[in-house]
Amino acid sequence: MTETTIADKLRITEGYVVWVIGQTVEETALLDPLPEGAIAIEHRNDEDEDEADLIDGAVLFVESQVQLTDDLDEFLPQLGSIPVVWICYPVGGRTEIAVETIGDLVADYGWHTVEHVMLDEAWSGVRLEQA
Repeated sequence: MTETTIADKLRITEGYVVWVIGQTVEETALLDPLPEGAIAIEHRNDEDEDEADLIDGAVLFVESQVQLTDDLDEFLPQLGSIPVVWICYPVGGRTEIAVETIGDLVADYGWHTVEHVMLDEAWSGVRLEQA
């Protein structure tokens, strides 16, 4: 039996190009191992429309509600064409972020939460869609 990886939980599949927006190597390393042929990029090249259109998913790692608010202002406007979008945050009393908080904040940008998953004992993820 194959173990479910965090990439699996985040619906990252073979050949995916996923934009990983994280602050630390530890955060971005949570996605390892990626499925065969999938790659993670750290920067989106908006000047190259072909490259921007190739991104299949985006994962934003945040550690606090302040960071979440700041990052939403910067990144959510860039995510409109990306089909799979996740916000990942620490659990277990390590942050004040909750699923309801994320839902309230993203609603101001025309997004809503559609799925919540525990990634591991330290991280949780919320999938977003445009409203």
